[in-house]
Amino acid sequence: MSDITQMVIALVLYFLLDRFVKSYRLRKWLALLLVAVGAVGCVAASQVRILGFDLALSAIFAVALGIGLFLKRRRFEPIG
Repeated sequence: MSDITQMVIALVLYFLLDRFVKSYRLRKWLALLLVAVGAVGCVAASQVRILGFDLALSAIFAVALGIGLFLKRRRFEPIG
């Protein structure tokens, strides 16, 4: 699978998680889990492909997705 296709899949996944995961606690822990799994995946799966997915590239996307969720974790919290 091409890198561009993987990038589009990652962006769609990020959009869906960002829109539909509204709980502060769930967003926080999902973000921390994605960052941790992505960081380990960057080291452990540097040249591995499964079903056409480059796992190193997917790990980088997981870190970016986790950081994005963590930075916007209070997005749906009521103000005041």
